[in-house]
Amino acid sequence: MIILFVIITLLSFTPIQLSGSFGPIDVDKAYHFVAYFCLALPLPILRPRLTIWVVLGIMTYGGLIELAQYLFGREPSWGDFIANGIGVIFGAAFARQMGLWICGLGEPKS
Repeated sequence: MIILFVIITLLSFTPIQLSGSFGPIDVDKAYHFVAYFCLALPLPILRPRLTIWVVLGIMTYGGLIELAQYLFGREPSWGDFIANGIGVIFGAAFARQMGLWICGLGEPKS
């Protein structure tokens, strides 16, 4: 997870021009979604009860990254922040369900 944090941070501050789209979704936003989805996965699988803190922490991290980008020749973007947030929410929700299933807490009671 630390390695993924470092990679995302470095890529966030590197001026990169991306073009193209997946239908109506811009490639850049898809990359943001996937990166933050993956970043939100590990901890909620192991500790499902921490999911809300993972979401809040990673969304704060993403927001701070967006605010600091102008220092590195990039522009902050609400679209990027929203794509990050959607990725975090989906990744954490998916991981939480997997964590509950693995721990046996997600089974219906009889």
